[in-house]
Amino acid sequence: MKKSGKNWMTRTAVFVMILSALVFTACGDLGGGKDDDDNNKPPVDVDVGVDYTNYLTSYSVKVKNDSNKKLVAFKGAPSASSLISGVPIGGGEHGLKKDAALFATTGDFVLFMVTEEDYAANKDNLSVLANKPFTRIYAYYNTNAENKLTYTISSILGGDKKIILQNSTSYNIELRRDGVQGELIGYAGQGSYNTTFNVEAGTYMIFPVFRKFNQSRGEIITVYPKYQGGNLDGKAKFEYFALDDSLNEATLNASSYLGSDIVLKTGSAYLVIQNNHGTGMGLWDGLQQVTTSTGGQAVNPNNSLTFQIDMAKKPGSNDEYLDTSEKAQFKVGTPAYSISVPSFTFESDKIYSLTITGTNPGDINLSEITEIGIMSFDD
Repeated sequence: MKKSGKNWMTRTAVFVMILSALVFTACGDLGGGKDDDDNNKPPVDVDVGVDYTNYLTSYSVKVKNDSNKKLVAFKGAPSASSLISGVPIGGGEHGLKKDAALFATTGDFVLFMVTEEDYAANKDNLSVLANKPFTRIYAYYNTNAENKLTYTISSILGGDKKIILQNSTSYNIELRRDGVQGELIGYAGQGSYNTTFNVEAGTYMIFPVFRKFNQSRGEIITVYPKYQGGNLDGKAKFEYFALDDSLNEATLNASSYLGSDIVLKTGSAYLVIQNNHGTGMGLWDGLQQVTTSTGGQAVNPNNSLTFQIDMAKKPGSNDEYLDTSEKAQFKVGTPAYSISVPSFTFESDKIYSLTITGTNPGDINLSEITEIGIMSFDD
């Protein structure tokens, strides 16, 4: 028994020594700081009271976050009452919450985005973020139809360089990169100043476009300033600069985009489809269904929608656009059955009409496409 007890005591002492060494090592690590693995771990998310649910089955509008920041969305200027919901990083299309109080009527609005960090730091005084958006997007919500448009948040946003926009004009303005149909950097309303967008370092060719909602057409109209006369005749107005070690910020003045040497062009034609058929109808460009600027696709019976038809760039040009666009792949119908629209050449700034008639989804008749007017930005 003594021998057995001695062995037990020996084993216990060894166990205690090993345990003590492990505890000492662990305490040493805690006192000396985190190891490399811990330093590489992302910070723990802090609950800031924002709903990041993806409301794709019942949403107000859809966004796609290509940036590397978690974002918080507002309808208009940031405030507790205008908060919509949050947008995680990546993940494809993300549906924002459809709050009945915020989205009770049809109309255009500013989708105002801030980073989660800025929201958390200014949660009790959100008005200080009014001129410091991560981005602002000119958006539209329709109470009577599904809003099919997806607004993309650019991957170049969120850097430590700045583009500052001064807009003393009476127009709403967007800044787009590498073309008038290029990726969106941000938006500023008429008469707004010091709107600042944080962007990544790089070379920028910025194209301004002006936008507004045309009530009579139910369409968001986009025009771009275009040079007339001189060496740049026919080219879209642009700004060119590099944000690098020598330049941290660039200030742009929207007033310079208007003048006697500038004309405003839509760069698009418009096709009004009047549906006198017994079922809903859509417009396809090849295999892609066409969406209006306000997010509509299906034209309900005894209703009409206006579809924007963009002009293409001139071959080899980054800042000049064709005045006509031939469409030979248009189809009209439903996902189950459609018929081809005869080839037609559309002219920029003009409005055309097409009427659909028929009694059942397999019986579709089309009128000729006719010109019915000119699209004016100031209507």
